[in-house]
Amino acid sequence: MQRLQAVMFRISKFAGQISAVILVAMVAHVILEIILRSFFHTSTFVLDEYVGYGIAAMTYLSLAYAFEEGSLIRVNLVLIRLRGRLRRIVEYFCIIATLGITIFIAAFFWRSVKRNWDRGAVSESMVETPLWIPEALVFVGLVLFAIQLLAYFVRLLGGEQPMGVDRSVDLGRR
Repeated sequence: MQRLQAVMFRISKFAGQISAVILVAMVAHVILEIILRSFFHTSTFVLDEYVGYGIAAMTYLSLAYAFEEGSLIRVNLVLIRLRGRLRRIVEYFCIIATLGITIFIAAFFWRSVKRNWDRGAVSESMVETPLWIPEALVFVGLVLFAIQLLAYFVRLLGGEQPMGVDRSVDLGRR
């Protein structure tokens, strides 16, 4: 199991690195757009579309890595007041609920990716970007997050302590 978790962590970290590359590409595109508009009175005409795709891809591709590193915001108003067995039960419930929602959303995205692939759907911009590409990046991010949640659940069942305030950004403390 530890080998699987180590592989999953490396995959999550790689997806997080891809997110960083997407961020750099978005910044470069914005700079290019500024130069084109300021000096050449023209444009790429796809800045808003590609920045939107980039934000979605970055958000979801980095989700699993952020969770594993404890960088996600957790509102610990309830959890910090719980101890022992009750804390674990609430933690299990939160993981299962989040996993269920994540799988539901991933299934929706999978259907959309498949439909856009089958239909050959493209964006309405000049570039006509195949719509399955940005949606597939979101889908991959959701799947990685679901696997990371499942790995955390298994670690908890194996006796690991629940993610504490030291491993998460905490908005519930005074």
